[in-house]
Amino acid sequence: MLLNKLSIITSAAVLVCSLVSSAYADESRLQRIKDNEELRVSVNNDLKILSLQDSKTGEYKGLEPSIAEMIAKAIDDKVNVTYITTTPTNRDNVLGIDYADCMIGTYTITEERKQKYDISSPYFVTNISILVKNKTNINSVKDLVGMKVGVIRNATASKELVKYMVSKGLIEKTAFEDDSFDTDQWNNQITFKAYDTDAAVMDALESNAIQAFCNDKIILESHLEENHRILKDEFAPQAYGIVTAKGSDLSPFIDALIEKWRKDGTLDKLIKENL
Repeated sequence: MLLNKLSIITSAAVLVCSLVSSAYADESRLQRIKDNEELRVSVNNDLKILSLQDSKTGEYKGLEPSIAEMIAKAIDDKVNVTYITTTPTNRDNVLGIDYADCMIGTYTITEERKQKYDISSPYFVTNISILVKNKTNINSVKDLVGMKVGVIRNATASKELVKYMVSKGLIEKTAFEDDSFDTDQWNNQITFKAYDTDAAVMDALESNAIQAFCNDKIILESHLEENHRILKDEFAPQAYGIVTAKGSDLSPFIDALIEKWRKDGTLDKLIKENL
C-alpha cells in the first residue's frame, strides 16, 4: 500500500514538473533565472576534488560548484545557486523533467549525448584508470584478465576498458562490437558489476565482491586512501561539459563563458586551486 502511495506521489511530481516545463517552453531560460534570482544546478556531492557537500553545513565545495557560482554571477549579481544532488544513474531524469537549469557533474561529452542535450566546451579533461587495493597482485591492466571490475551504471568506463584491453591484445578484436556492447552481459576475459554510486563500488571493493574499480582518474583520486592505489594504465580521455536543455538560450551563454575562462586562464587557476 505504501509503495502504491509513493508511486502515485512520484508520478504526480513528474507530471507537475512536465506541465511546468511545457508552460516555460517558449520562455527565455536566462530571463527565468534572472526573474527567480535562482540558478538550479545538478551536481555530485561525494567527490572531494570536483564536488563535495559538507555533511555538517550542507555547503558544496570543489571545481564544479565554483564554476556554478561563477555562472550565476555572470547571469546577474542577484542570482543564487540552488544545488540539486544527483548521481550518474538519475541525473538524466533531473534535466529531462526540467528540474534543473544545467548539470555540472562529470558528464563526458559524446556524440550520442549531444543528440539529447546541449553540452558546452570542456571545462576539464581526465583519463580513465583503475583503482585497486594495495594488497593485490593487480599491477597493470593485463592482470585484470579473469577479474570482476566495478563500474558506475550508465557510465562509459566498462566499454572503454574493454576497448583498451583489445588495443593491448588481451581481448580479440572480433569479440568486441561498439554498438552492441552491454556491461552486464560482457564475459570475455573480464566481467563487470555495475553500481549506482561510487560509495557502493568502494564497499564492494573492500568486501572483495570485485577486484578493481574502473572510472575517471579524477574521480578515483577522490576515493584514494592509504590502502588503495591507482594503476599506471590511463586511457580514453574524458572531456567534461556543462549540460543544458536542447535549444536553450542558456546553452550558448554558458559555452561562451567556458571558452572565455579557458582562454584567459580562469579555468586553469580554478583547477589548480582544487587539485
